[in-house]
This record gives sequence, structure tokens and C-alpha cells, in this order.
Amino acid sequence: MIGYLKGYVSEVDMESCIVDVSGVGYLVFCAESTLEQLREKVGTQELIKLLTRVLHREDMLDIYGFLHKDEYTLFNMLLRVSGIGPKQALKILGMGKTAQIVRAIVTGDDSFLMQLSGIGKKRAQQIIFDLRERLKSTFEVAPAEKSSVYTMAVSALEKLGFSGFESREAVDRVMASQGESPDVAHIIEDALKQLSTGV
Repeated sequence: MIGYLKGYVSEVDMESCIVDVSGVGYLVFCAESTLEQLREKVGTQELIKLLTRVLHREDMLDIYGFLHKDEYTLFNMLLRVSGIGPKQALKILGMGKTAQIVRAIVTGDDSFLMQLSGIGKKRAQQIIFDLRERLKSTFEVAPAEKSSVYTMAVSALEKLGFSGFESREAVDRVMASQGESPDVAHIIEDALKQLSTGV
């Protein structure tokens, strides 16, 4: 079992990266949000550390990597849901920060999960049913009110043509700066300013 990899990021593609550890390149599958961060490290010779989970696939061993312990924990919990494989679990992780995904599951926000292609209402409700109580005992969950505001703001930005990742990142920054009960219209307005200026 490989607990973690520490090395340099030599390549990043659409679903994986290669981590150079003492001259050996390890192919590691990661969530979209993780790969976005790792792209900035390519060619910088900056050491990174990925927590890893190794899984058998037919006659191969696949390595899945995570920058944070909470992502690693949520990934392993998602694998316990019937019908959720490692690749789909990574796609769920790529939907946003771990706290946002956990909050959506705990509060029963199936519409958040259904934003991901391949997850219909039935599958989303299965994830919620299987993991809600486990997540409550494992993670500190933010108030549900914030989830609905967050979802509305992200949805509005996506309808304006921004990607899910761009929308979530912009709303994250705005909500972090505005406090616990921000106004949805102001969130969207400020997020649009950030997206238009590339901040």
C-alpha cells in the first residue's frame, strides 16, 4: 500500500497527473479541482504531497491522489455507495470543495449532485441515503441555509455560460469575504466582477 507520494509534478492531463518521485513517474488519477491546482506546479520543481489510495482494476493497479485528508476521506466513503466507482467518485469531488459536497449530502440537496452528468435523481438520493449519517459523524457540517444560497448563485453563473468549476470558485471567494448570510444578488454580482477580471 502506498500511503502518499511526495515529488514534483511533471505532467497534468484531463484526469490524471504524473508525479516524479526520485526519478520514477507515478500516474495518479485526481479530481478536476485537484488537477487545476497541480497544473500550476508543472515545471516549478515545487515539492507536492498527495495522499493516495491504490485500487485494483482488472490486471492493473490504479493510484488516486488527494491534496487534503478530507478529500481522501470523502472519496473512500463515496466508494461505499452502490454503483459509485472511483472515477465517478473523483468527478463528485471535482464539483467543489469537500465542505460544499458534504453539506449538500447531509442537507439532502440532490439538485447539487445532479449537476454532474451521469447522476440522476435516483443515484443522488442513494448517495444521500447511504452517506448522510456517516458524514454527520465524520465532518463538521456548515448550516443548511448557506447551501441553498450557494447553489442558487452557482446555478445562476452556470446559466450565464461559466463552467461549474469557475462558478464554484468565484462564489467561494465571495461568500468567504461577505460572511454567514450574504445576499444572493450581491454574490452573483461580485462573482461576475471576479470572473470578468480573471481575479
